[in-house]
Amino acid sequence: MFAKLLEQQHLSVISSYADAELSSIRHTIPHAITIEGRADFELMLGRFLDAGVAPTPKTLDLIGHTTSDRSLLVLGDWLIDATNSTVLSFFRGLADQDVLRRLGIQAVRLLGCTTADTAHGRYTVCALADVLGIEAYGTTGLLLASHYGPTGFREDARFLLASATELRTGATVPRPLDRGARDPHALDLDSLPAALLPARTWPVRVPDRDEAKALLRLIRRRDGSVLAGLQAVPSCELAFPSGDGHHYHLMQVMLDGELVRVYPAGRGEHGLVYPVDDPHAFGKLVAQLAVATAA
Repeated sequence: MFAKLLEQQHLSVISSYADAELSSIRHTIPHAITIEGRADFELMLGRFLDAGVAPTPKTLDLIGHTTSDRSLLVLGDWLIDATNSTVLSFFRGLADQDVLRRLGIQAVRLLGCTTADTAHGRYTVCALADVLGIEAYGTTGLLLASHYGPTGFREDARFLLASATELRTGATVPRPLDRGARDPHALDLDSLPAALLPARTWPVRVPDRDEAKALLRLIRRRDGSVLAGLQAVPSCELAFPSGDGHHYHLMQVMLDGELVRVYPAGRGEHGLVYPVDDPHAFGKLVAQLAVATAA
């Protein structure tokens, strides 16, 4: 099995995070390897080396969600942050043992939303390139399940990539977020399902009536779209009271307030996203809301 995988042009490694977006990508790439963190990744590399196959040129594609604050890639429980000395030491160890060259890996690509779109993200991409001695790539836009095919990351989506070389020279230009084809469904809180407060790994905040009105004024409520396979997790979730004192209409805040995502009944598992006119003002309003406690 491992020998066969080494023949691929792209060695695709996907986070074990359980959601519809990453599950769709796993289904699209039949030869992808799912890992739960750094230990799995290290074990995988060891098994590839033990396969004893002559190296063929390939990229190592690390596929996962990104953090909402710094756009850093997360693989299972492993945050790839080059400012963390433990993370950098791990990659330096790979370079010292010549692991990637022995496997034919000529470039590493951090495939999550906007991994080259923040200062922290750009530093991580460039630091990995420096330590590993090969090219590294981040992304300047949103990544979706549609950007992948049976062999991995699609060649016609390369415009979303920015190399460490480009980032150092300033030759890459951040691109506007592609929000996909427009959906005619206008955002109306009353059209959203009413649910109990959810237990999440991210904060859930409850606005009152006036706060809700202020937030909604900043959302382009007639400019929704479907982003199937969006590789980003919410920075928080808004729970708007439904009026019965127990149930709430839920809205996820994505990419530091650039977008919000909702799940209207009958609109599919990926929901709809809507752009925010002023993410900074939106973020300030959200930060003032109290964090709720799930029942």
